[in-house]
Amino acid sequence: MFVPEQAILSGAPPIACTLDAAVEEAVREHSRAVYGIAFSVLRNHQDAEDATQDAFVRLLRYGKQNRLTTVRNLRAWLARVVWRVALDRRRAVPEVSLQEVANAVSGLRARGAGVDEIAASEQMKLLLGRLIEGLPRNLRDALTLSVTGELSSPEIATVLGIPEGSVRERLWRAQRMLKEKLLAVQEGQSRR
Repeated sequence: MFVPEQAILSGAPPIACTLDAAVEEAVREHSRAVYGIAFSVLRNHQDAEDATQDAFVRLLRYGKQNRLTTVRNLRAWLARVVWRVALDRRRAVPEVSLQEVANAVSGLRARGAGVDEIAASEQMKLLLGRLIEGLPRNLRDALTLSVTGELSSPEIATVLGIPEGSVRERLWRAQRMLKEKLLAVQEGQSRR
């Protein structure tokens, strides 16, 4: 009978140790991106942490079934897993009116805040979040994975299960729509 001590003495690493090391490396390398995707869907720190942890637990289980070697792109695989986990966990986002956020951004502008300060403000983050939420779901999903998950077009295509060309088209359309919406909000505020 083969025991782990014999593997260590013989120089062959035990399977559990190599799996744990692989999962540890995956956590170090991909945890920020996985958390970013979860947070972009859930908009809550604790829920995003839970979804991130759940994604890595699923990675560990997948590895224990000796199927980890079948994963060609671990980053895309994790992104897809956390995306699904986060969508399952999503709760209703508290409503903040677009007008309230736009008024707050106007207030910053009126008191002489610089462009950097306005861009970094919580109000601007809320405004952008609301504008992104207002995008059609297919555009919003692609943009969210690109920006917060920092995924490439092929990785987003894998997560969403669509062709890569469709991803690029959705990203372009989402950016164009956001620009138009921001200009409309700005014009509406300058008329006051």
